[in-house]
Amino acid sequence: MRALAFLLLAVAAERADATDLVEFARCLNRAGATFYTASWCPHCARQTRMFGSAIRYVNVVDCSDGCRGVNSFPTWRFADGSHISGVATLATLAARTRCRLDQPGPDETTDGGAQRSSRPIAPDAHYVGGAKIIEVPR
Repeated sequence: MRALAFLLLAVAAERADATDLVEFARCLNRAGATFYTASWCPHCARQTRMFGSAIRYVNVVDCSDGCRGVNSFPTWRFADGSHISGVATLATLAARTRCRLDQPGPDETTDGGAQRSSRPIAPDAHYVGGAKIIEVPR
């Protein structure tokens, strides 16, 4: 059941509208994630398209002319010094940075972006395009 929930979360996150990703992208930036890209890299272009216009809130380093220590593209580096290479799913980025894109729970539905819930939402949680965004404190 948990695997199914995770899969649904990943699919929903990947389909999120570009404008819905602004808060997630900002959280990635605050969490110290850096996206290393190159203009000639088709995989980097795919990663960039996942964020749409929200990419402007991500810390992006253009390595078209090379970057020391970056051997493949795209590469993501995180505040803890770890990195991953290749196109990263939004769920993977969320897991590595503690920024989260969540689906509304069974008692939380969205209607045109409005949230209805029988339980209170943590002050650091909000909804964007039907996805619950939670920034987990460190």
